[in-house]
Amino acid sequence: MRGGPRPGAAQHPMGPLFFRLATARPGRARIIATLFALGCIALLALAAWMVPDPSGVGTHRQLGLPPCSSVMLFGRPCPTCGMTTAFAHTVRGHFLQAVHAQPAGFLLAIATAVGAGLAFSVALTGRMWYVNWYRLSPVKLTVGVIVIVIGSWAYKLVFGS
Repeated sequence: MRGGPRPGAAQHPMGPLFFRLATARPGRARIIATLFALGCIALLALAAWMVPDPSGVGTHRQLGLPPCSSVMLFGRPCPTCGMTTAFAHTVRGHFLQAVHAQPAGFLLAIATAVGAGLAFSVALTGRMWYVNWYRLSPVKLTVGVIVIVIGSWAYKLVFGS
């Protein structure tokens, strides 16, 4: 496997967690990766255009969207309250404010930026990134995402506005 671990480096018995391989159709991979990267950048650019709401929720209203029905009906934020605000803070480098607005939103904004970078690397090289699903179980990944979202919601309910 080209681009694998260095000789003599400690290796996991199940192989690397992530690896790159040349694809059979590099032109197609480059086009898809470029479109994905541009989508990520458009999302981050939109977040940079918006002004973060000081209350920690409501930044999405700048897009013409209605207020959160959970806040209106129950006076408590929904699991995604603060996501747009977290993105707007993250692109400005205000990481603590982003985490306070919505921890999962901060992580998603960082993942969006990393995804853009990885996609551009595919667009430039034609070599795809792969996940070793023997090491990273899809079930464990899904449970982890659910725990992060519920934990972020709990944080928002306790410490958010």
